[in-house]
Amino acid sequence: MMYDFPTFEHVNYINDRPAPCFDLAKSNITPSWKGTIDDALDLSFVGASDPKGLPELRAHLGEAYGVDPARIVLTNGTSEANWLTYLSLVSPGSRVLVEKPIYTPLLEIPRALGCAVDTIKRRAPDFRFDMKELDRKLSKGVDLLVVQNMNNPAGRALFEEELRDISRVAERYKVPVFCDEVYRDFAIDYDGGTARNAFPSLVELDERAVVTSSVTKVYGAGGLVTGWMVAPKRIADRARLLKIYTTPMVNHQGERLALEILRNRHKVMPKELSALREKLRLVSTWAKGRDDVVWSEPDGCAVGFLMYDHKMSSIEVCERLYNDFEVRCIPGAFFHQEGGFRIGVGRPYDEVKGALKRIDEYLDTL
Repeated sequence: MMYDFPTFEHVNYINDRPAPCFDLAKSNITPSWKGTIDDALDLSFVGASDPKGLPELRAHLGEAYGVDPARIVLTNGTSEANWLTYLSLVSPGSRVLVEKPIYTPLLEIPRALGCAVDTIKRRAPDFRFDMKELDRKLSKGVDLLVVQNMNNPAGRALFEEELRDISRVAERYKVPVFCDEVYRDFAIDYDGGTARNAFPSLVELDERAVVTSSVTKVYGAGGLVTGWMVAPKRIADRARLLKIYTTPMVNHQGERLALEILRNRHKVMPKELSALREKLRLVSTWAKGRDDVVWSEPDGCAVGFLMYDHKMSSIEVCERLYNDFEVRCIPGAFFHQEGGFRIGVGRPYDEVKGALKRIDEYLDTL
């Protein structure tokens, strides 16, 4: 039976209508790399055809994650990496436990592959796991556990202690963990010129884990279509085999530019992340000034979740914000999380500030 994919409402909500005056819908930032990566342009890559991609990028990522580069699979963005992860780890009838709320494809892809999908809540307002509930659900028999770090739509992180707890519970039941880490580098601190992340990648703690990421969200380089998967070698080898059947090519020029971005991020990202955190403080201060909202303070991520104390669906709230107040946010319903909406702070400070003023005006009418 053909699987009937549901409409990808979140993406359509952004792409199928004009951008308003105040657009808080996207989850990336847009650093300028002009003058930093220009020398990496190389026309020889136009005809490149190695599906394994750029060896230097694999080596750089291997060093960053502390793994053999043979465990790195270069992909066309995180989306392909996520597909390859599922294709490599599950089959029809597999039992998959997925965190909720979550980015829609991470829930729908295993369903399309014929898996039995159950969910475990990261409950608002702090969007943490209940470890007892996780233990109980894994004890019933699960073939794969799926989490995000940071979570989308809440921008909340799983820090090292919680990652170790998750890994320990999963190991008890011999369940591999797949973690989408596309927002993880928002938590990097560049103090003293050394890039240190506030929490480790799951592959640093769990030898059976699989993680995916890209340069799309944190580095604002979605046009490079460059991502990766980090996995145990057996799984990585299978993913490379499967990739030949999906999109056998990669963007070699994109990978060269991505490598230069990662090598030179210390020149650009401190200022960008400082500006991002200023905008997060702006939203936090604004939310504390209202008695009808709760802002789930993201852990440095470019998105966060705003809960409201009104008996209206999130789609209704966001539609009126868009149509009557020219502000676009993403309804929580698109992430299976009613009672709030996702706010992205990747736009300039004054635009975020202006949007909050419009949201104020709207909430004051309720």
